[in-house]
Amino acid sequence: MPDAPLIIVLNAGSGHDDKDQSESAIRAVLDAAGRTYEIVSPEPGAIATTLAERVARTGRTGVLVAAGGDGTLNAVAGAALDAGWALGIVPLGTFNFYARDLGIPLEAGAATQVLVDGTTRAVAVGRINGHLFLNNASFGLYRQLLEDREEVKHRFGRYRLIAGIAALWTLWRHRRNYRLRLDIDGRVEKWRTPMVFFGLNALQLEKLALQIATCAAEDRLAILAPPPLPRWRLLWLALKGAAHQLEEGRDIACRCATQVTMDWPGHHRARVAVDGESVECRLPLSVEVKPRALRVLVPRQPEVRE
Repeated sequence: MPDAPLIIVLNAGSGHDDKDQSESAIRAVLDAAGRTYEIVSPEPGAIATTLAERVARTGRTGVLVAAGGDGTLNAVAGAALDAGWALGIVPLGTFNFYARDLGIPLEAGAATQVLVDGTTRAVAVGRINGHLFLNNASFGLYRQLLEDREEVKHRFGRYRLIAGIAALWTLWRHRRNYRLRLDIDGRVEKWRTPMVFFGLNALQLEKLALQIATCAAEDRLAILAPPPLPRWRLLWLALKGAAHQLEEGRDIACRCATQVTMDWPGHHRARVAVDGESVECRLPLSVEVKPRALRVLVPRQPEVRE
């Protein structure tokens, strides 16, 4: 898309890189290419409104670019879907699974170059009660892990070591298991588990060394749920996951699906994590995949995923 206008949402709070350095790298590449662009830094809750206004004013089809972490990426992707624009990504977050899965470079200048000479690829998106997700959605323990991690990061900084320590502390404190009813592509199952994870990112699943990663590669949901475990076993399970030694069936229940309904009998609402952001949803939860729904700018020769 060599002549398409670019509207870039730059999130200063993502990762631990300097905002001015990232912005300078983005501007240097786009100025050298002679591209038309605009950089905005709205508050997280105002991203959708800000982009809708800019898109309406532009009067052309272009590219909405997320320069930030998962929260920024999710909001900009939603705006791109609504506008019928393509999505561009300059990853500035901590883990950047989505960008890495697509082979997008993690350095700001190199990622910006993809906006200049990349190609578009149609990718799947997920929805949970209408909320968009690109990487994953989760209920229960994993959502609590993410909330506790963010709280600790706000206090001590956005570093992987901090994230790991926060996760271990949450696992140690966890007590609750849930009795759930799931309709998985028309097949009803009853689960008792501390969490349910709906994954759409193949790289994130491959990091756990689970064969179910092929679900995401085929534009299907990967559904993961561990059995009820005492806290020391949960810690051991987490360590096995970090060491890429989880065993499907024995350590964790795994399913593939395109559509799932999940109910928590006796309850009407639940908090879920959607690409790392906590939202409240009515029960039952309706989770589905929309294949080839979003156009994303990717490298013509993607970087090797790590």
